[in-house]
Amino acid sequence: MEKEGMYEVLNPRGMPPKVKRTPLNPRPGDLSGKVVYCISQHIGGADTFQRKVVEQLAKYAPGVKAIYRDKKTQWMDPDPELWDEVRAKANAVIYAAAA
Repeated sequence: MEKEGMYEVLNPRGMPPKVKRTPLNPRPGDLSGKVVYCISQHIGGADTFQRKVVEQLAKYAPGVKAIYRDKKTQWMDPDPELWDEVRAKANAVIYAAAA
């Protein structure tokens, strides 16, 4: 008589490690008097969405200066000029790349 095999069943969802999330920059308490860059990747209507965000910020948050910009490179490629401008002038960024 042969010995029966022993099987171990693993959780197919896995056990992902806990990730400590740290914001890249401190978040502003409010946007009054702040500059918000609305950046579009131009994929799947992201530009239309971001233009609408700029329009709505002007309407509902008059103390906010919203600036629309296109990211001229592919999503995976850097756009140094754009990010230099954002670092120099923006208090917040809304980035859109729709699919």
